[in-house]
Amino acid sequence: MRITPLEYVTADNLSQAVELLDSAGPQAAVLAGGTDLVLNLKKKRACPCILVSLQAIDGIDRICLENGMIRIGAMATHDRLARHPLLREKADILCQAAGLIGSWQIRNAGTIGGNICNASPAGDALPPLLALDAAFVTAGTVGETVISARNFFTGPGQTRLPSGHLLKEIRFPCPPANAAGCYMKLRRRKAVDISIAGVAFQAALNEEGTQVASAGIALGGVAPTPVRVPGAEDLITGRSPKEALENARAIGAACVAAASPIDDLRASADYKRTIVNVFAQRCARHVLTTLKEKGKPQ
Repeated sequence: MRITPLEYVTADNLSQAVELLDSAGPQAAVLAGGTDLVLNLKKKRACPCILVSLQAIDGIDRICLENGMIRIGAMATHDRLARHPLLREKADILCQAAGLIGSWQIRNAGTIGGNICNASPAGDALPPLLALDAAFVTAGTVGETVISARNFFTGPGQTRLPSGHLLKEIRFPCPPANAAGCYMKLRRRKAVDISIAGVAFQAALNEEGTQVASAGIALGGVAPTPVRVPGAEDLITGRSPKEALENARAIGAACVAAASPIDDLRASADYKRTIVNVFAQRCARHVLTTLKEKGKPQ
């Protein structure tokens, strides 16, 4: 299948990129890693007149810690996320998810920004970002906007990205040392397969190490968008890790209640609910056991 002829422009900087998007309007598409877009171009699911490449822009692939916030440029590849020392130390849940995306070729080319803007309900990076209370910084000709990850996704392939804007950066509060996270997903094969159902579980202790001070639990692949599960989070916060562990089954049930899966070629809705229940409990036991160990006096 051949791609319909179009104009290809490599933006030299962010300002030029947003100006091109603004002037072309809906006839323009953004090229980041291209792992999804190129397939859509070949299959005629996307037929832009102009393609704006971001690959020559400096500085929008950085990963750093500034003023207590972890900042990730939208052009950072999945492979960099999976291996980056800062993320492995502070937000390993995101490394876990990035390392499960596609094949090593896909991880070397695909970007975190593309994964977000593609807005697949099964996108692996999305549940961990919700669990980490991430926000997305978008850039347009009139300036920047910041949109919470919880409010960004509106449906399969649909987001609240403003017209003429592109995703510039992902940011979230740096988890404390006494935090832990876990991401699990079900797939038919061990590699190069999208998620049938996924659970992201992030929690942190208070300064005294006696109670769970914060928790973020999010699901992927079992609703039109990735979803947070505050009902399950409430079963954890304000309790000691030991007490929270006793609620593992209730946590699984709350996650199942928050899911709204559909039957498809990969699995039935009932099977997806079963997986959510099992994975939520496994994640809870892993994270809370880790926190229990961290909370012990040295």
